[in-house]
Amino acid sequence: MIDEINLRDRRCHLTSIGLASTANRSARFIPVCAWDFRAFDRKGCDDEGWVGIMTLATGTATSKATGRTRVKKAPEVKTVPGRKKSRAGADTRVKLLDAAERLFAETGYDGTSLRDIATRAKLHLALSTYHFGTKERLFEEVLQRRAAEMEQIRLTALDKVDLTRLSKDEAVRALIEAYAMPMIRARYGSSRQWQAHVRLLSQLISVKRWVPLIRKYYDNCGRQFIARFEDLLPDAEHDALLDCFSFMISTMLYVCSYTNRFDKEKARHLSAKEDVDAAVEHFLRFTHAGFMAL
Repeated sequence: MIDEINLRDRRCHLTSIGLASTANRSARFIPVCAWDFRAFDRKGCDDEGWVGIMTLATGTATSKATGRTRVKKAPEVKTVPGRKKSRAGADTRVKLLDAAERLFAETGYDGTSLRDIATRAKLHLALSTYHFGTKERLFEEVLQRRAAEMEQIRLTALDKVDLTRLSKDEAVRALIEAYAMPMIRARYGSSRQWQAHVRLLSQLISVKRWVPLIRKYYDNCGRQFIARFEDLLPDAEHDALLDCFSFMISTMLYVCSYTNRFDKEKARHLSAKEDVDAAVEHFLRFTHAGFMAL
C-alpha cells in the first residue's frame, strides 16, 4: 500500500520505525510501516519553497544476491511557477485561519486541537504545523487578523467625527458609535467568520490569561479613542475615564452575545431583530450617560 503526502514549501524529517530523510529533492526513502512528523527544517528552502512528494511503502525488498535492502526512489518533483505556489500557500493559511476561528469560538482554545482545525479545513495536519508551528501561534494570528481589520474600520469612523462641529452630547455619542458599532455590525452581519470572531472575543475579554493578547492587538486603537474622549471631557478624572471605556467594551460585547435574559419580564415581546436593535439603542444611551457623568 502506498501513501502520498504533499507538503508545501518546506522539507521535513520523517521518523518512524525506519528512517527517512530529505537531504535533497530527489532523496531516497526507506519504506516504513508507520510514520509521524517530528520536525521541519527551513534550511535550503528558497523564498517560494517547493512541493515534496514522499512515497512510503509498507514493506521492504531485499536482494538475494547482495543481502541489501532496496529503497524506492522518490518520484521526480514537478515544480510550478513561484507565484502560483505562493498563492496556494496563502489560500492554505486562510483556510486554516477560518477553520480555527470558528472552532475556537465553538469549543474554546483548550477544547480545540491542531488536528481538529486541519480536519475542519480539510487539510493535512502537517500543513498547520508548517504554516503556524504551534496552536498558540495560530490562535494569536486568528486574533491579529481581525483586530487589524477592525482597527482600520474604527479609525476611519473616528476620522469622520469632527468635534468642532458637534455639541458635547453629540460628540460623546458619535465617539461611542464609532468604536462600538463596527463590532456590533460584524456580529449581526452576514459574515460567518466575523460572527465567530466576535463570539470568540466575547469569551476572551474577561479571562486574565488573554489580556496580554488583547492589549497587543486592540489597545493601539483604544488609546486613540481614549485621547479623543479626554479632549472632549477635560475635567474627567483620567482613571475614571479608563474604567468607563472598559465598561463600554464589556457592555458592547454583552450586546454582541445578547441572550435577552429577561424576555419573559418585558412588557413588549419583539422579534429577534427588534430585540437586538432595542438592546443596541439602550446600550448607546446607557454608555453615553456614563461618560457624561464623569
